Amino acid sequence: MKIQFAWKSTPVVLVLSMTLAGGIAFADDADVSDALLTGALDLTYAGNLEKTDDDGRLLVWEGSVGGDFSGTIRWWFIDPAPIVSTSYKGGTVNYYEARWEIWIDEVLVLAGQSAGKTVAPDQSDGMWDGHGIVTEAYGKFARFNGRKVYETGPVIYGLNPPDSLTGSGMFQIY
Repeated sequence: MKIQFAWKSTPVVLVLSMTLAGGIAFADDADVSDALLTGALDLTYAGNLEKTDDDGRLLVWEGSVGGDFSGTIRWWFIDPAPIVSTSYKGGTVNYYEARWEIWIDEVLVLAGQSAGKTVAPDQSDGMWDGHGIVTEAYGKFARFNGRKVYETGPVIYGLNPPDSLTGSGMFQIY
């Protein structure tokens, strides 16, 4: 009986060991476990400059990023937005789709695409939130190509919006 029991359990043990081996190999992959960059943002509205890139996107935000990496960050928005604004009782939701770029010492090191929204209560500052992907990565940042991006933070309207718009927040590549 013991021989029959061992014989019947062998396929189960084999399948379980193969399943666990795949998980262990993935967890040991150094490129996955340490592929994380987080930067603090300090942004200024640049849409009033009416600067566009070669694809017709409007430069809307520009500022500094610091933390795990330091440089200049820019968001070039597709205009018009992919979806019109949505009003709700007490505010508005504005949507965006953009190309973002990170420059260090006037050299492009990271770029990608993102999309998201800004939730703006009536007569109050708003909050933006977006997700994206790295589509270009150079030099020591090359291993981040294809990684996901999360971006978020408050939008401060100031005294004379849109010219007085500023923002801050977090930009993370994971």
